[in-house]
Amino acid sequence: MSTLHNDEAMARARQALRAGQPLAAVPMLLAAASQTHLQAREYDELVRLLADALAQGGLARASASVFLYLRDGARVAQLCAGDPRDLARAAILDGNHALAAQHYRAARWPAHAAIASEKARLFPQARAFWEEVQTDPRLRDDPYTAALVSFNLGRVLTELRDAAGAQRCRVRAMRLLEEAADGFEGRGLRERAFDCFQVLLTLGAETGSFENLAEGSLNCIRILREDHLKYYAIQYYFDFIHRAERAQEHHAVATIVHEAADYARSLGLPFHPALRVQEAEAWRRAAEQGLRAGGSVELAENALLAAIGAFIGVGMHGRAVSVFGVLAQLPGIEEERAQRYTRLRERYAGAQDEPSRSAEVPAYLTERVPLPDIWNVDVIEWEEAGDAVEACGEVLLEGSLPDFVRRRALVARLIPLAAREPGHPGTLAQLAEALGQVQLYAVLAPLEHLFEGGRPEVRVAVLRAARALYFKRTFTLLMKAVAEGDPAVRGAVVEAIGALHFPHAFDPLSRLHRDGSDPVLRAAALASIGRIPSLEAVEYLLGALRHGAPEERQRAADLLVRQDATDATPAIEAAAAQETGELQQLLVAVLRRRSR
Repeated sequence: MSTLHNDEAMARARQALRAGQPLAAVPMLLAAASQTHLQAREYDELVRLLADALAQGGLARASASVFLYLRDGARVAQLCAGDPRDLARAAILDGNHALAAQHYRAARWPAHAAIASEKARLFPQARAFWEEVQTDPRLRDDPYTAALVSFNLGRVLTELRDAAGAQRCRVRAMRLLEEAADGFEGRGLRERAFDCFQVLLTLGAETGSFENLAEGSLNCIRILREDHLKYYAIQYYFDFIHRAERAQEHHAVATIVHEAADYARSLGLPFHPALRVQEAEAWRRAAEQGLRAGGSVELAENALLAAIGAFIGVGMHGRAVSVFGVLAQLPGIEEERAQRYTRLRERYAGAQDEPSRSAEVPAYLTERVPLPDIWNVDVIEWEEAGDAVEACGEVLLEGSLPDFVRRRALVARLIPLAAREPGHPGTLAQLAEALGQVQLYAVLAPLEHLFEGGRPEVRVAVLRAARALYFKRTFTLLMKAVAEGDPAVRGAVVEAIGALHFPHAFDPLSRLHRDGSDPVLRAAALASIGRIPSLEAVEYLLGALRHGAPEERQRAADLLVRQDATDATPAIEAAAAQETGELQQLLVAVLRRRSR
């Protein structure tokens, strides 16, 4: 909508207000507010007029939503005197988390109240609220949320210096996280299992429990590798290495650097030799640490031999020979073995390190992994139970988000709050599409809720919204929609699958293609895989080319022609060299078409 049209909408809205018809002004102003690209001054003037129209029309909470967007806590509190949820948000805008906790308590949201109490450093009060949440019967069948509640309670008890209580909570949280992760992975929801392991990692980092830290980190790495998210996996490798070094767990450092180097080499990453050198140094430190602690000479000897192997693997022959000297002088080593190492050192005394051709590890891969506070975020999502109004309220409260995102959340929130029939399928469909425009992970829970209870037209709108949500969890919706019998719903899910092609989508897309029975759906999944610019996608297409039906083989060939992965051409050339007959001819034709 142009500025001229916005001015016209505002003029007509003012005319309606003067005529005593505020509700007639709302639709035209709401339509204008959907133009979220406007300049701040222009947009704010527009939505202030919208707030006036809503307030005059008796829609106080809708009007307050505008001031929540404008971050005017006093006006929110004035308009929402009867709604404790928005009163709590108004208090947060004013920095009064203690008051917010009381309002959340009145709203019967004890988890929200506990989090607000923690921010106000009212830890005895937070403890009481978390203990209240623990009694919620819904947690009996929800080990993940139950684990988060126990984790949060344990953190509060630590602040209250209740060491025994905090330890009980941590042990319970660990057990529940492992149970929840097993359940998620069993249902193919690896992204949710990943959340479990991130919390377990945090638990280990905060408590100094290296066992929990290692279990969480290594499982995060495993899932990232299985999902072919190689750079994320490398980042988690380095994060674990840093944490293990701080914990003086040098044997673990050497072991994980060895694994990271093997992984980087398998991917053809140019910095894998640098990792091998780091591995060798870690083995040397592990040997020294073991000896200082009174460990066995055999373990120290094995660590030093591993260091030699790592040095030799990257041409560091001089450094490798120097380690023979260390081996010869190990305290308590058998004389015969000491003499052998001495002879090796003398024999290869002239060995020198080859010039290093290793690239440095990019700095962004070695930065610490930021751990989102999912132990709060996911409990908030659970307590709000898929309510779109409340989810959008949380987005409006977050001032660090870009203006256009918060504006879209405002529009989505106003749709049910300003509607004559909030539960009408048409309203819910409009809400679903508006939620998709917000493009945040936070809107997935409301969309899932709308899909579960919605009529076909609402489900279709949810699936249209899903096309703009590039998260693995989006596929949870699509998996449910796949089983739908309604033709419109099935058509919408095929369109959504065709629109979602991003690196994290490779795993669910490959499952949809591999396990699906509907040829149209399988074709859409394969087409999306073909648009993911990764070597894993290329290899998957080559597999479809080898083993698919004739029609699918041709489709895979066409997708390989357009594949944008950096190593696509070498991979196709290698495949062509290994094949014979018709398949080789098809691959040669693909290469010829790619070179045009």
